[in-house]
Amino acid sequence: MKPTIIAMPQGTPESGRREEAARRVLLAFGQLPSRRLLCFFDDQDCWTFKDENFGFGKGNRGLSGPVTNPADLEGWPFDVTYRLYPAYSSNENEPAFDFVTYLHNSSCEDPVGMTMTFAHELQHFVQWATMPAVWEANERFKSWRLGREVGFGSHELPIEKEARIVSKRIGIRIHGREAVARYIEQNIARPANDLDGRNWRFIETLDVSKPYDVEVETLLFDDELKSWPLPRGRLARSL
Repeated sequence: MKPTIIAMPQGTPESGRREEAARRVLLAFGQLPSRRLLCFFDDQDCWTFKDENFGFGKGNRGLSGPVTNPADLEGWPFDVTYRLYPAYSSNENEPAFDFVTYLHNSSCEDPVGMTMTFAHELQHFVQWATMPAVWEANERFKSWRLGREVGFGSHELPIEKEARIVSKRIGIRIHGREAVARYIEQNIARPANDLDGRNWRFIETLDVSKPYDVEVETLLFDDELKSWPLPRGRLARSL
């Protein structure tokens, strides 16, 4: 089952370039899970995603997730939502896709940045489709962190670390090690905010030549959280 690629505005030289760049990343991944995947590349930035108070902050470059309920898409661009739920106006809530990846326009302007961001979100699709217990455990980690607003950065979550390793590895494969290093250095020098700076410094340290077992790391992460003084249950019990 081939992913559906939509780059806005459709039918222009720029959208054609982005579609071709997306296909190169998909080719680098190889065989993907047989699920209905929408890959959407916007021609503008979604302000709700980048909002510092209600969204994910200025450093947000993309988003991805399973398509389960129209209500979960509040704040998403209309161009995305009507493709996910084309019959929504007739109260038919069966989605046209199982999973969606989204990139802001600004994330697509630099070829290396587009490759790394898309590869990052694609790896989340692979995690969700092939390792549901790992995915659910990490979602619980996120809830635990957000509920207390202390502890660890989102980039330290096992699925987020793996997505960063994969995105860096794919970036090097397509654009070369020097180009990726320059792109990372540029983002460290001019981060969107403090969190973005920490994120890129973290990515700079990642060794993509080493294997990373996200399932084992999820179990270890859960055990580490159990030692924290704040009360919590076992989050990875389904693994």
